Amino acid sequence: MIDLDKLRTEMLSAGGEDYTGLYEVIWSLNATYPAVGRAEKLRAAQAVVSQLLAEGRVGLYTTTWLSRQFEDVPAREAEALVHDPSVWSEPNEKPYYCYAAA
Repeated sequence: MIDLDKLRTEMLSAGGEDYTGLYEVIWSLNATYPAVGRAEKLRAAQAVVSQLLAEGRVGLYTTTWLSRQFEDVPAREAEALVHDPSVWSEPNEKPYYCYAAA
């Protein structure tokens, strides 16, 4: 079972240092919980990000690979996007989503 408090702490730390891709949360969970299935990892990550967004602790942004330009995603849209499994995929040439401390 994934420790949501630990995940929350790790996400706040990473988001306080730099913009962090949502896909990186899944990578971290893959390393920490290799036996846990992707669906459970996704549910845990979605729950924590959703909570942090609701508390105003993080913001959601969109960017493209290596651009270093980040566009704020409106709060109402961010909450819906967090529950879309496609936004947690590894980036490629299309824009991807990241978070940072608010």
